[in-house]
Amino acid sequence: MPFFDRVAYIPGDPADADRVSTGAPGVLRIEPDQVDAAIGIFEDALEKLRLKVEQARNQVLANPMAEDGVSQPAAAAFNRASFDGPGAATAAWSGAVDELESIIRQLRASKEAIVQADEILSNSFSSAASAMG
Repeated sequence: MPFFDRVAYIPGDPADADRVSTGAPGVLRIEPDQVDAAIGIFEDALEKLRLKVEQARNQVLANPMAEDGVSQPAAAAFNRASFDGPGAATAAWSGAVDELESIIRQLRASKEAIVQADEILSNSFSSAASAMG
């Protein structure tokens, strides 16, 4: 079985030549037997993103090039734009981290639901077999 079934529209992809974009985000469908692999992939991506965010936070901080009336306010403005407020770069990074964490939680919940459904189905068959036998 494939890891996922791509149902998202990708502009310019020849496979999607006859599709029309609705502007809606795509949907990623993961086969039940591939949920663990998907969790691993998203956890790896989350770990890499967290590392890159930490590196960026340490490397992006601007220091004034001189102690003059231009360099200091410019560095301060750059740092505010990068690190403070909802429009800051760090807000986007945090949003991406939050989104990956949400996907992982959803996948884990899906895995648990699959396990529970399998147990219910197995118990139903066992009960039916006992009643017949």
